[in-house]
Amino acid sequence: MAYAEPLGPICNSVAALTALCLNRFMSLTQLQPYLEAARASLQEQSGRVTSGRVRVLALLLKAGRPLTHQEVLADLATDADPLDRVTAYRVLDWLVAQGWAIKQAGDDRIFRFVMAEHVDPERASAPRPHTQHGHFRCVRCHRTFCLDDWPQHPQLSERELKRLPKGFVGEQVELLIHGTCAQCAGATN
Repeated sequence: MAYAEPLGPICNSVAALTALCLNRFMSLTQLQPYLEAARASLQEQSGRVTSGRVRVLALLLKAGRPLTHQEVLADLATDADPLDRVTAYRVLDWLVAQGWAIKQAGDDRIFRFVMAEHVDPERASAPRPHTQHGHFRCVRCHRTFCLDDWPQHPQLSERELKRLPKGFVGEQVELLIHGTCAQCAGATN
């Protein structure tokens, strides 16, 4: 897969305010092991492998945090064959439908996509489950952080699902804490 030269960092309006710019150079070097892992995993699990699916899955694997559609487009913009926005949406929705990614709606009305499974780049054929855990969403910069050290207790989920009104069938309980992240809190102190 060929790549164009990096164009330098790009920022959206929120990232520019918080100095959180995506670096387009990632597509050139840091994404390579994830491209190979994504391709192998898609071949093993789903059959149909396209360039767009491989690149978006690799980017989600590398990011390790929820990404917006715009962040996906921006970070893949330096590819020799960049994705158009419709294709990116279709790939992201396909990854969600296949169980590879989770689609989260933010308070800012922007969807973010995060891996439902992590694939170890060293062992692409051995995806390991993204264990259930809480998330923290910053109300200032709108980033979402995984709280990996704060797993949801299975009994909590079971108890909450049992409390649903008669006839309701719950499938999943999510823990989402809204507040100000350390970086944004530090900017005000």
